Amino acid sequence: MTDAPVRRRGPGSRADDRHPTRRQLLDGAVTVADRVGLADLSVAGVTAAAGVAKGTFYVHFPDRTALVVAMHERFHDELFDRIATATAQQTAGLPRLRARLVAFLDGCRDMPGVRSLLRDAHAEPAVRAQVERRNAQAAGALAGDLRAGAPTGHEAQTARLLVAATVEAAAAELQAGRRLPALRRALVDLVRADPGLST
Repeated sequence: MTDAPVRRRGPGSRADDRHPTRRQLLDGAVTVADRVGLADLSVAGVTAAAGVAKGTFYVHFPDRTALVVAMHERFHDELFDRIATATAQQTAGLPRLRARLVAFLDGCRDMPGVRSLLRDAHAEPAVRAQVERRNAQAAGALAGDLRAGAPTGHEAQTARLLVAATVEAAAAELQAGRRLPALRRALVDLVRADPGLST
């Protein structure tokens, strides 16, 4: 739901994800978190899933919190990249906004481990701040589409609510294990529901 992906630099940045062992650790963490949840994610469990020695973990991450933050950063980077790619040919406006919402839902369904990342994010203080930052970034992009499509004067507030509703819809689809067409239609119709947002 964003116009441009956010890239971090330095230790723990996505650029570091090119290191094969770091990728193994992140992949292992996603697998374990999907099975047991973020609350029960342990360094021992991650290293076992990744097939590396426990000491190797600390070469790539100073602690478990840094790993969880990196998991979320990678998830958001990949998801926002997918959304940007899916909507690259569209101009600002309500059709692109709707396409962003659908691309978010499809991305969540296609990416492994999303269930734990969406469900358990707010239990991790370091991740909560990151999620709030990314949600604000997504809301900013949606607000731009709302302004271009049908300005109302409360685009920022509408966009914030749309982000929350989209995350809720993604969680419902993950829980159901399938796409929920009626829920998707209802989400897209939220944009049409506001008299100031008629297409």
